Amino acid sequence: MPEATSFNAAIETFEGKLTAADRTLISIILNDPRAVLYGSASELAAQADVHASTVVRLANKLGFSGYQDMQQRLREDSDLMAAQSDRTQIRRDRIERGSNLEKLIESEIAALSAIANTMDQKQIDNAADVLREAQTIFILGRGSAAPPITHFDRRLRRIGFRTEVILNMQRRDLAEHLMTIRKGDAVVIFAFQAPASLPTGYAAIIEHVAEIGARSIVISDASGPTLRPRANVTLSVTRPDEGEMQLRTGHMLVCEALAMTLAHQDPERALEGLEALESLRTKLDNHKD
Repeated sequence: MPEATSFNAAIETFEGKLTAADRTLISIILNDPRAVLYGSASELAAQADVHASTVVRLANKLGFSGYQDMQQRLREDSDLMAAQSDRTQIRRDRIERGSNLEKLIESEIAALSAIANTMDQKQIDNAADVLREAQTIFILGRGSAAPPITHFDRRLRRIGFRTEVILNMQRRDLAEHLMTIRKGDAVVIFAFQAPASLPTGYAAIIEHVAEIGARSIVISDASGPTLRPRANVTLSVTRPDEGEMQLRTGHMLVCEALAMTLAHQDPERALEGLEALESLRTKLDNHKD
C-alpha cells in the first residue's frame, strides 16, 4: 500500500474493506480531530469502545506507518486546529454554565464554524456543476434527512429546476421511481450515520446512476468519505458534537449554498423560475372558485 499523504486523502483513496469499528473510529476523528491530535491510541479506542490494537490496524490499513504517523499527518492537515480547539473549549465551558437555549445556540455556532474546516466553495461549485446540467434532480434520503431534503427541494424548484423527492422508500417502491432516471440527470443522496441509515440499496443506486450516464452527489455527515462505491461528488459536513446533537443545521446551510451558487451561475434561469412562481401564485390568489 502506498504511503498516506493526509488522513482525508487516505480515506478517499482507500479501496479495501472498512469494518464497523473502523467507521466508528473514522467518524470520531473527522468530527473531533483533537481525539487524535492530543490523545493516545488507547484513549481514542476507549471513545470508540474498541481495543487499542484496532486503532493501530486502522492506521496501517490507511497507509500510515502507525498511530503516531497518523497523528503527525493530522497535525499537518490542521494548521488552525489549536485556535479552533481553544474556541471550541470556550464554547463548551459556556454551554456547561448556560441554559438549554444557550447550549443549543452555542453548539450550532460551533457546528457551523466547523464547516469551514472541511469544505470550501470549490466543492460547492463542483456539486452545482452536476446539478446545473440535469433535466431532473432526484433527491433521496430517510429518517432525519427529511428536513434538509424538503428545504433543498423547495429551493431548487423555486429557481426553475425539476425535482423528484424519494423519502423513506423501500426497495420495490424505490425502483419504480428510479427507473425514470435518464442520462444527464442528477441524484442527490442524503446519507447520515452510515451504513445503518443509508437509503435502501445505496450501492446499487450509485452503480445504476453511473451505468446510465447520470451523476451522483452525496451530502453526508462524517461518514461520507467512507462510503463505497463513491458518488461523483461528496459533501461531508462534520460537527464536534455529532452523536449528541441530531440537528442538521450544517446540511441546511450547504443546501442553501448550493441553491445560491446555482442561481448565481445561471441568473436568467433563476429569474424565470421565480417569475413563473409569482405569476402562478397571483393567478391562484385571484381565481374565484
